[in-house]
Amino acid sequence: MNHINRVFHADRSSAGAAREADFTRRARGLLHRIAGDLRLRAGEHDITAESARRGRGCRVALNTDRLILEVTDSPAQPAVAVAFRTRRGRKDLSGGVDNVVSPEQLGSPEGYESLLSALRLVNGLDTERRQET
Repeated sequence: MNHINRVFHADRSSAGAAREADFTRRARGLLHRIAGDLRLRAGEHDITAESARRGRGCRVALNTDRLILEVTDSPAQPAVAVAFRTRRGRKDLSGGVDNVVSPEQLGSPEGYESLLSALRLVNGLDTERRQET
C-alpha cells in the first residue's frame, strides 16, 4: 500500500517540472504494481505518461486492449484522481464511462483487492484465467 500512499499524499503545493516528474515516477510505480498484481504479461499492457498542459494536469495510464486505468494530477481537482474505463482495442481512446476510484478505497487492503477484482472483470482476465486451469 506504500505506492498508493505516496501517489495520493505527494506535495501538490509546488508547481513545475520537478513535482510533475515525481508524480509521474510514483504513478508509474503504482501502475506497474497493479499490472504485476493482475499478472499482465509484458506484451499485454503498456504504461504511458502525458505531461501537464494548460488547464489539464499530468496523466499516467495503464493500457490494455480492453482497459484504461488512469492516474491524474490536475490543479483543478482537490486530490489525485484514479479512474478506469473499458475500451475496444488499442485505438479506442474514448472507451466507456470513467469509473472513479476513491482514495479511501485504495487506502485499505480490502479496497485494493476489490479494485483488482473489478479490473480483472473489466479486462476479461477472470474468464481467461478460469479457462486456462
